[in-house]
Amino acid sequence: MSTALRRAVFVICTLLWLSGCLWLVAHFAFPTPTDFGPGPSPWQPAIMRVHGWLAVGGVFLLGWIAAEHIGDRWHRARNRVSGFSLASLAAVLVVSGYALYYTNDRLHDLAGAVHEVLGGAAIAFALIHWRRNGPSRVGR
Repeated sequence: MSTALRRAVFVICTLLWLSGCLWLVAHFAFPTPTDFGPGPSPWQPAIMRVHGWLAVGGVFLLGWIAAEHIGDRWHRARNRVSGFSLASLAAVLVVSGYALYYTNDRLHDLAGAVHEVLGGAAIAFALIHWRRNGPSRVGR
């Protein structure tokens, strides 16, 4: 993977993760009191827009990585498990993210729970995969 692509992946994924975490904090820690109970934080829509814009870039990079990075390295067994786990996690996050946008009721709640839990865990999967490669391989 080229240095530029690797940096783009790190930046987009880091910002996606941070914006998702920020949305969770705004959602759970700073609800707005209303006459009908707690309502959404006024920051949630802006954070979600940024998260959605970043997600478009993330989906693009996921396609690029799937076509180039995974295909070129599949014959090596070294990082296959961590890479496949990370790619599968990313695919589930994409599907659950779309489900949050296009569904309602129970499916929406299920997609939200899956997206929140796996999105929070995604950083661990990414760090495990990156550490297995080691920082000395950046740009190779």
